[in-house]
Amino acid sequence: MLTFHGSQELKDQRIAQVRAHRLADQIVHGQYWQDGKGCAVGCTIHSGEHMAYETELGIPVELAYAEDHIFESLPNGSALMWPERFLQAIPVGVDLRATHVNKRYILALLTDEKRGLMRLIRNDETRKLATELVEFLKQGISEPAPTAAPDALRRLSDLAYLADLAYLAYLADLAYLAYLADLAYLAYLAYLAYLADLADLAYLADLADLAEILLEVLAASAPITSSHAHAAAGER
Repeated sequence: MLTFHGSQELKDQRIAQVRAHRLADQIVHGQYWQDGKGCAVGCTIHSGEHMAYETELGIPVELAYAEDHIFESLPNGSALMWPERFLQAIPVGVDLRATHVNKRYILALLTDEKRGLMRLIRNDETRKLATELVEFLKQGISEPAPTAAPDALRRLSDLAYLADLAYLAYLADLAYLAYLADLAYLAYLAYLAYLADLADLAYLADLADLAEILLEVLAASAPITSSHAHAAAGER
């Protein structure tokens, strides 16, 4: 499944659509699509059917839920621009799940230098477990294609619960579900389960930061073109 079904024209059309809704003051919180107004999802697909992101736009359904929940949690000013920024960040013609997009998002939530959750961990034992979690995610991302989650990742989650490290256990669960989502196993339910509760992470990190990290991860899904590759080689 390729984003925007490989069509720049489709991407441009859908961005123009949500922009027109914004300029007409038709983007609102609290409803999917009714009387010509709606939320981020509603103004993108003119319905509340998240699965239409896959059929119409080639965007994994779990990311539709992520966009939806972030939109509903952002204040009005930021929320109005969110549907455009979300679509703009997604490159054309990419199989996002094949890029490990879900695991990369959880990894970024943990390790981003300025906004990641790892920087907030002070306890040595907690940091040790969190570092193991990071390594599991890196291991999965390094594979040429998404794979099943290692059993040790589930054991890490269990250890965190036993140690009463609730938020670390929660993140370990997210990582496990990210493996499932990248495989499209129960993606609808799995990602819904772990991104519908972004508010649980908001007390650890600013929700706006979580939104920005998602946009950066999506933008980084673009394949490296030959011109970019030559430029990078020239910098070395």
